[in-house]
Amino acid sequence: MTTSQDQTEQLAAAMGVPLYTCDLHMPEYPEGTIGRWRVKRGSFGLDRGYYSGLWGVTGMPALLRDSDGAGERWETWMSLSPHEIESQELGCRHARGHTVVMGLGMGWVAVNMALNPAVRRVTVIERDPEVIELFEQFEQSRVLDGLAAEAVDKIGIVLADALEWLPDDPVDFLYADIWLHLEEPQTLDDVRRMQANVRAGQIYFWGQELVIHALADAAFDSDAGGPEWADAVRHCVAGTIGLPLLLPDDRNYPAMIATVVRQRRERWSKL
Repeated sequence: MTTSQDQTEQLAAAMGVPLYTCDLHMPEYPEGTIGRWRVKRGSFGLDRGYYSGLWGVTGMPALLRDSDGAGERWETWMSLSPHEIESQELGCRHARGHTVVMGLGMGWVAVNMALNPAVRRVTVIERDPEVIELFEQFEQSRVLDGLAAEAVDKIGIVLADALEWLPDDPVDFLYADIWLHLEEPQTLDDVRRMQANVRAGQIYFWGQELVIHALADAAFDSDAGGPEWADAVRHCVAGTIGLPLLLPDDRNYPAMIATVVRQRRERWSKL
């Protein structure tokens, strides 16, 4: 253990929080800038998970965009924070066959999907050539070192609009994450538009738990829990949403949805 690691653990212990760890692949992203995009690494901080509690985080990389074109206002489009990792985790773990990823970001999702043995091919759709160039810079700086060649070779990146792109091969799994914020009003309509083109066997999109909750909770109070809430979730997805969304059976997904909402309320109440 280095002195820096030791000091970080001592700081986390003094604040009464655990240091965040994850069993998914976590590349060592270098800092760098391409056009209006930049990757920066943070120092020690705190972050509340999407479905878990409060964590200590150190060295967290984030993808920033110059929103005013003058370098005066940078917006965070993605970060490897506990909140974002947990909000993308199910997509990585349940991807299969030919998987399509809408939105490249830092490439973290695509890489972890390629490492999933159930995945045959990963097609990433990204409309911004500078984001693609930044990922290529990551490759050149050995971010993907240590990964099996067969995993890296699964990934193909296409410069195209996620809302317009048509596949050349049947799609088994669609993962969509093209939005700056969770719960954007057009999210579900965007996913429906993508699916009309892609016709994937299964879909998972960023923040779908919040969308499901907003629609299902109108019919049944999620705080009550139990089998009635689970039925409300299933009926919402099959009827109201009408898309083949991932509803994982390896965990109590309806309960997870309710937990995500509680954690989000807690997250905003502390700001």
